[in-house]
Amino acid sequence: FKHVTFKFGNKVILDDISFKVDAGQTVAIVGQTGAGKSTLTQLVTRTYDVHSGQVLIDGIDVRDWNLDALRSQMGKIEQDIFLFSRSVAENIAFGVENASLDDIEHAAKEAQAHDFILSFNEGYQSKIGERGVTLSGGQRQRLALARAFLTQPNILILDDSTSAIDSATEDEIQKAMQRAQEGRTTILITHRLSQIRWADRIIVLENGKLIANGKHEELLQTSPHYRRIFARYDTDHTTAS
Repeated sequence: FKHVTFKFGNKVILDDISFKVDAGQTVAIVGQTGAGKSTLTQLVTRTYDVHSGQVLIDGIDVRDWNLDALRSQMGKIEQDIFLFSRSVAENIAFGVENASLDDIEHAAKEAQAHDFILSFNEGYQSKIGERGVTLSGGQRQRLALARAFLTQPNILILDDSTSAIDSATEDEIQKAMQRAQEGRTTILITHRLSQIRWADRIIVLENGKLIANGKHEELLQTSPHYRRIFARYDTDHTTAS
C-alpha cells in the first residue's frame, strides 16, 4: 500500500495508508468498527479502486492486472459466506475444475468440516439449502475454509472468518490454517487474540488512518491505541466464551 486514500461519497474511509507486506507474511489488521479494516481488503481484490495512491502486488498496480488473473490468486473468507443450493462437495470445489472427492475430503478435514459432513444423510452429496441440510454459522465458515484450502491461493484474506466457531474447533482450525499459510501471504481481520498475537505484523487503524504498525509485543510497549484495542478484544473474547 503506497499512500492509499479511499473515499465513499464525500467521506474519507482510508487516509494516506502506507505499509508493505512481504510474501508469505501473516498480517493482522485491527481497529474499532468503522476504522476501514474490510475496505483495505476490498482494495486488494478490486471490489473498489483507490482514489489516490497505489495497491501493488508483486510490484504491479492491481489496476494493471487482468481482473480474473488477480482474483484467481486470492482466497477470501468473510463472515457473510455465499453457498449454493448444491451438494456440499460442489460448494467446497467451487472454482476448482476436476477436483477429486479425495481432494475435497482432504480440504474438509483440514478445515475440521469432515466429521459434521459425514453426519448428514448423504454425506458430501447432501444438498445445501432448500429441502436440504441447514448449516450453522460455524459449519458455513468451515465449508468456506475448506474451499480456500482446496483452491490453494497465493493470497489468503480472512475477514473474521472464525467468528462463529467455538474455541475448541478454532484451536484445530488454527493449526490447519498455519499449515495452509506456509509460503502464502495472509491478511487477517479478527477479534481473536490467539490469531492477532501470532501475526508477523499488526496494522492498527483508527478513523481511516494507520496509527501503529509492528509486532504484538512491540505494539503493547509503544502504542496506547493498540493496548486499548487489545484490552477491549480481550474483554469481548472473555465475555463471548
